[in-house]
Amino acid sequence: MNSLARISRGKLYQELMVRLQSTTATSASSTDVHIPKRIERGPTDILKALETTISRDYTAPHYKFHDDPYLTPLSKMHNRSYALAKESGRKTAMWVRQEHRDLFQHKVADPEIKAFVPPPIYTEESKVTEETLLYEISNGHISNSITIYDLLKGEITVPTKQALLELLCFYNNCEHTSDDLLENRWYALEQKRKANAWISYPQIDVLFEFLKQQEPTVAAAAYTAMICGLAKHSSPDRAWHLYDESQGKKIPLSIDGYNAVMSMVPMLRQGEEKSKSLVMEIYRAMAANGITPNIHTFNAALNIATTIKTNRVALDFVSNILADIMKFELKPSLTTYFYLLRILSRFGDASYNSFMKILESLKEETLTIQSEKDLNFFVTAMEIASRQFCERQAGEMVNELLLAGENYKFIGNNYREHVYYRFYLELILATEEFETFFNLYSKLVPHVTIPEPAVMSAILEALKLHPAETATQYIPKLWSHMIMFGHLDREELLENILHLMSEHCKPAPDSSLNAQFADMALAIWDHIQTQNVRKMQHVLISNTVVGNIIILLLRGNNFDKTVEIISSLVRSPHLIKNSNTIITEHINEIFELCLAQAHVPAIFTLLEYVTFHNLEGAGEMAKKLHKTVSLTSNQENILISLVGNDVLKLQLSDEN
Repeated sequence: MNSLARISRGKLYQELMVRLQSTTATSASSTDVHIPKRIERGPTDILKALETTISRDYTAPHYKFHDDPYLTPLSKMHNRSYALAKESGRKTAMWVRQEHRDLFQHKVADPEIKAFVPPPIYTEESKVTEETLLYEISNGHISNSITIYDLLKGEITVPTKQALLELLCFYNNCEHTSDDLLENRWYALEQKRKANAWISYPQIDVLFEFLKQQEPTVAAAAYTAMICGLAKHSSPDRAWHLYDESQGKKIPLSIDGYNAVMSMVPMLRQGEEKSKSLVMEIYRAMAANGITPNIHTFNAALNIATTIKTNRVALDFVSNILADIMKFELKPSLTTYFYLLRILSRFGDASYNSFMKILESLKEETLTIQSEKDLNFFVTAMEIASRQFCERQAGEMVNELLLAGENYKFIGNNYREHVYYRFYLELILATEEFETFFNLYSKLVPHVTIPEPAVMSAILEALKLHPAETATQYIPKLWSHMIMFGHLDREELLENILHLMSEHCKPAPDSSLNAQFADMALAIWDHIQTQNVRKMQHVLISNTVVGNIIILLLRGNNFDKTVEIISSLVRSPHLIKNSNTIITEHINEIFELCLAQAHVPAIFTLLEYVTFHNLEGAGEMAKKLHKTVSLTSNQENILISLVGNDVLKLQLSDEN
């Protein structure tokens, strides 16, 4: 029975892929070839041509930042702060123009440039017309449009009322963002969609009540505007009520209205079978009203398919949707492929060939943005290539597609870009030699992206798998990046790099690396102490971090700092997390390093630490010290005070 089920799923899966390929081929073959009489040139084409003659400086920051060491952002937070601070100058100029409009009445351009003119302020004394209202609607100014509408007391034509209703429904609870504020869009923090975020302006209710009583065409446009707005602002119950109302009155919606209704089906949470039946009802309503579906209709249906938990049911549903796309000879959008990737991700390695065929088909196309969901494709594709397949070829195909033409715009914003490069770096690190990875890393960091602590930790972990000679040559660069990117507060990273320096890449006693590693260890300790002062509370660190810092300092012959650190641990034992102590292996190595240099003060400090915490081994260390180093009478007294007279007498009797 299980074998039969697997065979059935396999056949259904193959049918799904055949229909996907047929859909792509059909859409490609239906495109007419048009040869223009001349090549249209844009205003920036000459700049793009000049850009191709300049090699990129991978050590420099992004062009939006100043190429100055003191003004170079060194973290994601700094990237955002610096870019938005620079753009705040534009906001300030807009504010000055708005608040001090009397200073900007001179006209220096002919014809007039609207962007330089202060936006008008409307009051009860303002003389406004319907043309004024249409101008504000076209510029997306909600408050001004409402004010003018109220001033006109609703005495405007039906098309203008419809345009105002569409504006209020589209923006509703958000303000129109100026196209000039690019960094605001790029660094905008993505927020989860709130349920029932719809704001019921009284003007919306008045306009809708009037328009839905007009002729069927006007009423259909009003219902469509309301349903689309309610769907966008997460109010599915009221939108579905209006849909039922429109269907009861036999008012056909436009294609956008039906698409909006279908997009709300997952919000209703009515189960797999109910969701599928709702989709079929919407299909029948569209057919009855002579509405031809477009690719966004089927994308909404594919989104419903991603919510179906049973793989066989989901595949069957997707197969039918792809058959319909092929039937209507529609060209899939990136959103179509995004939802297909979400379905394919359920099938593990079995979906690899289909994944690669999707990328191959997209290489031959010129991609255009058709929906906000298009921006999810590349991040999802790189995540699948990296974490599901862990296949370098797949990741490189995704990256080449992203960098082709103007496709980089599909990254969308700073957050998606950061996630994309996290997956990309993880993939190359897992599939290539470290030298190859580091060459790519050097091109991307910090010019394009700044690795987060998790990525840096994976890099350091990977170095532990390579010979000491290989790891040693990359430690200085990674260490400098840890400092630059503010990673010294990450305990896991400190443990990894200290382990590399103290154990994995342990230099010979006469190596110059000992001094370099000691300087790095000292920098870590000084940073911890600085944080203690700034935060007015002790920063807890692990016992392995402290032990490795002391060992590296001793190998670099920095005994004074060693004594200072151990003394501070005696005075403030709570500095180490969970009241732990330096591990025995580290204590023994610290003692041997001090004994090799006959540094008695450091040994006395270590013995003080061992006896303070009642650790084992103090007697053996005292005996070995007394046997190896000639102590003065004063030093012997100190030793007796630390370990007791009995231990020293036993040592003397053993020698006799």
